[in-house]
Amino acid sequence: MAISEREKTSDGSGKESTIEGILLDVDYVGAGDEVHIRMLIKGSDGKSYEIVDPSFKPYFYFVPQRRMTDEEIKNTSTVEQSLVIRPTNIEKERRSIFGKDVDAYKVFVKTPSFVPKLSSEMQHIGECYEFDIPFAKRYVLDKGLFPFVLYEIRVTKQKQGYILNSMKELGGTIKAQPNLLCFDIEVYNPLGMPRPEIDPVIMISYVYSANGKSGKGVLTWKKIDKPYVETVKGEAELLKRFIDIVMELEIDIVTGYNSANFDIKYMLERARKLKIDFDVSRFDGTTKLERHGLVERVKCAGRVHVDMYLVVRFIAVVGAAEHMLKLNSYTLKNVYEAIGKGKKVAVEKTSIWKLWDGGRAELEELADYSLNDSEALTEVYNTFMPIMIELARTTGDMLTDVAVATAGQLVEFTLMRYAHDFKELIPNKPDETEIRRRSMNPIEGAYVKTPDHGIYENLAVFDFRGLYPSIIISHNIDPSSICTDCANYYTSPTGIKFDRDRESIVPTILKLLIEQRSSVKKEYKKNPNNIELGARSQALKIVSNSFYGYLGYARSRWYSRDCAASVTAYGRQYIKDTIAQAEQKGYRVLYSDTDSIMMLLGDRKKDDTIAFMKSVNALLPETMELELEDFYTRGVFVGKKGEKEGLGAKKKYALISETGRIKIRGFELVRRDWSRVARDTQRMVLEAILKEGSKEKAAEVVKETVKKLKEGKVPIKELVINTQLRKAIDAYDAKSPELAAAKKAVQKGLKTRDEVERAVIGYVITRHGNSVSDRAELEEFAQDYDPDYYINHQVLPATMKILKELDFDEDELKGMGKQNRL
Repeated sequence: MAISEREKTSDGSGKESTIEGILLDVDYVGAGDEVHIRMLIKGSDGKSYEIVDPSFKPYFYFVPQRRMTDEEIKNTSTVEQSLVIRPTNIEKERRSIFGKDVDAYKVFVKTPSFVPKLSSEMQHIGECYEFDIPFAKRYVLDKGLFPFVLYEIRVTKQKQGYILNSMKELGGTIKAQPNLLCFDIEVYNPLGMPRPEIDPVIMISYVYSANGKSGKGVLTWKKIDKPYVETVKGEAELLKRFIDIVMELEIDIVTGYNSANFDIKYMLERARKLKIDFDVSRFDGTTKLERHGLVERVKCAGRVHVDMYLVVRFIAVVGAAEHMLKLNSYTLKNVYEAIGKGKKVAVEKTSIWKLWDGGRAELEELADYSLNDSEALTEVYNTFMPIMIELARTTGDMLTDVAVATAGQLVEFTLMRYAHDFKELIPNKPDETEIRRRSMNPIEGAYVKTPDHGIYENLAVFDFRGLYPSIIISHNIDPSSICTDCANYYTSPTGIKFDRDRESIVPTILKLLIEQRSSVKKEYKKNPNNIELGARSQALKIVSNSFYGYLGYARSRWYSRDCAASVTAYGRQYIKDTIAQAEQKGYRVLYSDTDSIMMLLGDRKKDDTIAFMKSVNALLPETMELELEDFYTRGVFVGKKGEKEGLGAKKKYALISETGRIKIRGFELVRRDWSRVARDTQRMVLEAILKEGSKEKAAEVVKETVKKLKEGKVPIKELVINTQLRKAIDAYDAKSPELAAAKKAVQKGLKTRDEVERAVIGYVITRHGNSVSDRAELEEFAQDYDPDYYINHQVLPATMKILKELDFDEDELKGMGKQNRL
């Protein structure tokens, strides 16, 4: 078993010693005919340790379909390539599955690879469980270990390394942080999209924080007169030098941006082409790509790799960063600028090869750009990684898994962690037939009261704090608590009974998470600059808010249509009851959706409204609470497309609070398939109405934009429309502007298929061509634009839903005069 040079030369073999540190990762390694669990520990002394536990053995659970003797179970076997696979030991345990008690057997085998093989054979004589849990995860679950938590670890030094004796969780935090390296590569790309079989890696930039020091640099194989540039002899030496830096700095966490899908993958392919070894592993093992659901991840033994692109996308999806909602695409440049770190150094990606082939000035520009990529990545890492670390601490899953997980997978691992405390067997994943059956039986969603469109003043907005989690807790909603003959139960609006007296895993965990978040939020209010507390609050919110969705997710292990349908039915009931109470008090409820209520105060005082909220809360279950979001001085609600009865659209409104904070939902400025000129114009119209109450200024905003468009004064970059091509360009039946623009670029040799297919396409509608699709050009090739298209199909549609409420029409805004209404 490979260990670091530091460990190889150390003395004291056979002696017990103590290491204080945090757990960073767990995997397993072969040792003769057996496998041993291996942990990566970051010590408080700043060193990183490889610690092995040879005592843990792989197993799965078996529930026989008939009475069987221990001997019968032990003698069950299967044969693979003349190798007989049978249990090495069995242990009988009383367990439950979805509330039903069963006699289960832990069936131990020699190696993890035997688990799926023997369990598959035993499915003929009973039901097997937990056979698809990876061995390293099995260890973490059974031992109750959490990453980024401080442990006292007692080990014995042997020739093969440190052998684990015991681990004890300590309070407090680690004294030394993991060593970090952020990196980015630049690749020669004369055809736009680089070809790993031909095009070399020309630069690797990096920023590090390691062993109490920090630094940065650019590796390349051309002479560049910059203090941070290190020149090597060629591409092979470039890749080797990057590995050396990772080793020398004893890096624990390696991170890039889209690095699993591009940077690491490209370097691995170039290394194969160059016939050299590319391996940044610290321990025995290789650097390799693994499929994890719909994404790829990098595994490098003894280090943690994090792809920040996947992290950013996850943060955006779960809504944990408000500024991320306005991004059209999650490029490093867009994300860096969105988090308020200034402007990133920009270079046209397709021009990188030209800079490389250029003179001194061009090479220096390329080096600056390359380094700035790693610097920008470092800022993005520092902004979002605290949330991922807290998600790892909350769920107990390793960072390498959390960084590629969905919210549902985080919930699933949390449930798996607590299942054994409840003596529950972890349910099996559904097969494709079952998934299809579940998907064909959708669950009724939330109640929505759509508003009358118009402009309103003096509003109050209330939210039920964690409505769905509080419903689950209050009514003990869990697959195992569903009952038909229990004496003490809750009956959901759907008629399903839930045992009040059964302690169930889902509500118990949710209550724990919510109580933890309440405590963390109180501390965070006292210490608003504490990044760790803020991140922990976000992590607890992400996990707790994902439980309902997981119960109704077709691929869930703990799927229960009865549970999920009961949650939404209770939600509809509580919202409708609250609306009825408000109307009894004389309030007009304007809008309601899922867990929120907006109502007009009229001539009522704020104190009256707070008193109403308290009266509602007095009637709610203990874990449920109606909270005041804010008081708003003015709001705009627009109508549905094509409606004639004055009915407003769902989730399409803008509000301004008494403090001047603007809340916008559903308008085009948060969608990428509208141009910036349309989104910016709409935003300015909303600000004119909400902040200044001036319909005249709102109309002037549109008129001025129309005038600038007609005069050709709007920059082309503000006219770009972004849409993703989700298939190959020849796989579409219908023609569309983005498809036409992409095809033209490929046919002219300006882009490769790989560069446009399944990518976000930015295009501009120009003056040249008959149809809109004919006139579409990719943004970098557009020389002009069609003002009529942007006036009639972008700016006016984005603003008229608002301005028609103010008695304006399109002709007037186009400068054609007022068309009087009857």
